[in-house]
Amino acid sequence: MKDNKRGGRSGGIDLTKALAICAVLFIHCTANHYACHDVGTPRWLAADFYGSVSRWAVPVFMLCSGALMNRPDRELPLKKLFGRYLLRLAASLTVWAAFYEVLRLWLSRGTAPLGDLFRQAGLHLLYGNNYYHLYYFWFVFALYFALPLTRLLARHASETELRYILAVWFLAGGVLPFIRYFWPFSQMGSSLLYLLLPGTALCPGLGLLGWYLYQHPPKRWYPAALTFLLGFGVTFLGTWRRSAAVGALDQFYLDGLGLFVLVMAVGLFRFCQWAGERWEMPGIVRFVSSASFCIYLVHPFFQALAKPAFFLTLPVYFAVPAQALLLLVLSGAAYCVLKRIPVVNRWLI
Repeated sequence: MKDNKRGGRSGGIDLTKALAICAVLFIHCTANHYACHDVGTPRWLAADFYGSVSRWAVPVFMLCSGALMNRPDRELPLKKLFGRYLLRLAASLTVWAAFYEVLRLWLSRGTAPLGDLFRQAGLHLLYGNNYYHLYYFWFVFALYFALPLTRLLARHASETELRYILAVWFLAGGVLPFIRYFWPFSQMGSSLLYLLLPGTALCPGLGLLGWYLYQHPPKRWYPAALTFLLGFGVTFLGTWRRSAAVGALDQFYLDGLGLFVLVMAVGLFRFCQWAGERWEMPGIVRFVSSASFCIYLVHPFFQALAKPAFFLTLPVYFAVPAQALLLLVLSGAAYCVLKRIPVVNRWLI
C-alpha cells in the first residue's frame, strides 16, 4: 500500500483515528440533547444529525487497530501480546475505572450516606460496572485475544478464503442481527439466534476487515463517500422514523455495531485510505491521532465538570460542536501533560 507516511506513520490511519475521536466527542455531546426536545422538531433533528453522522467511531477504531496489528510482517509472539499489550490494557482499565469511581463519588456526594456510596463504588469495581465509556476496553480485549487467529488468516489464507471468511462474519455479525427484527425473520424466534455473533465477537472480524481493506486501497474517492452517505442516510432517517412512531428516541439504528453504522465505518475508513495516499497529513491530525486513546479516556472527566447543563440551553446545532471542541482542547492539553509522566505514558494512555 502506497500510503503517505512520515516517520513510519500511516497518513490514512492518522486521519481515520483523528476523525474517529472527534466523532466520539460528538456522540457523547449529543446524547442528552435528544431528551430535551420533541421528536421531529428542528432541534431534535439537529441532535439526530450529529448523533447519526458520528455513530461509526468505535468500529472505525477497530478497523484501524486491526489494520496495524494483523500485518504479517509485524512480529507478535504470545509473550509480547500478553506481557505488553494485554497487560497494558488491564492496567489502564483498572486505574481509569478507579479514577471514574472517585469522580462518581464526588458527583453523587450528598445524595446518599457516604458509606453507601463507597459500597456502591466497590461493587462497580468488583463486577466491572465501570463508567459508561470504558466498555470500549472489552472490545479491544476481544480483538487482541483473537489476534493469533486473525494473524494466521492474514498470513496464510488465500484471497478467496479471506473474502469468504469476511462475508460469513459480516452476515452473522452485521446482517442477521439487523434483519431479525423484520418480517419474515422476526417470526423465526430463537432458531435464528444460534447464527448470530455477539458484539465482542464482531471486533476480531472488524480487525481482520481493517487489515484486508488496508491491503486493497481504493482508487477513487466517491465509492467510499457513497458508502458512507448510504449508511448515514439510513441511520438518520431510520432513527427519525422509529422515534416518531413511539414519541421518544429509538436507538435501534444508533447501535454502535449496527448494520448501517458498520457501512458508514467502512465508507469513512476507505475515504481516509484514499486521502492518505494523496496528501500529507498536517501536524494537528498526527497529534490528535496520537492523543486519541488518551482523549477517549479523559474527556468524560472534563465533560462532567465543564458545565454540561449550560450546553443544553444552547441551540443544538451550535452547542454540540462547541462542547466537542472544548473537550478536544482540554483533553489534548491533558495528553500533553500525561505523556510526560513515564509510567503513565507507557501503561495508562
